[in-house]
Amino acid sequence: RAAVEEDINARKGSLLETLAEGSVVTGTVKTVTDYGAFVDLGGIDGLLHVSDMSYGRITHPSELIHVGDELNVIVLKFDKEKERISLGLKQLASDPWESVHQRFPVGGNVIGRVVSITDYGAFVELEAGVEGLIHISEMTWSRRMKHPSKVVKAGDEVEAVVLEVKASERRISLGSKQLEDDPWTTVGERYSVGSVVEGGF
Repeated sequence: RAAVEEDINARKGSLLETLAEGSVVTGTVKTVTDYGAFVDLGGIDGLLHVSDMSYGRITHPSELIHVGDELNVIVLKFDKEKERISLGLKQLASDPWESVHQRFPVGGNVIGRVVSITDYGAFVELEAGVEGLIHISEMTWSRRMKHPSKVVKAGDEVEAVVLEVKASERRISLGSKQLEDDPWTTVGERYSVGSVVEGGF
């Protein structure tokens, strides 16, 4: 037992000497919590926070990793004195927002999944890590809509037009009403002055 402890301490000491921010290391997932996972790097544990696991939306770390998984991770922060290590997984992949203009050009049509609804619009996941917002004012030509939930619900697959891309702010503005003609542009053709029209209340 003493020999095992000595071996662990020797490996831990060696790791503390060689570890540096930015280095890529291999570790084994030891425990998974609501906020992340502890990864054994060989005698010392590092924390892989849920926000550093994926560019995509994650409800719980267990969706992505499990106890016993072997992972390649990057050291984000390292406090040698406190033996505190912050790890990253998503940082080993390219940030999807870096080339978002090429994949989602302004004026282009996109298809995505509604991931959340607020009073002011619906957030649509276009791909892992990239979401766009269909503002309530861009959902329908009607001015009477009171809430986005009247048009879409979470989980719906929707088509939209890309209105604006601000990669630096990680924002994409989308519109679904643009898929149809603005009824006000043809109102003159449909209703001539002096004609009788019927409407409902």
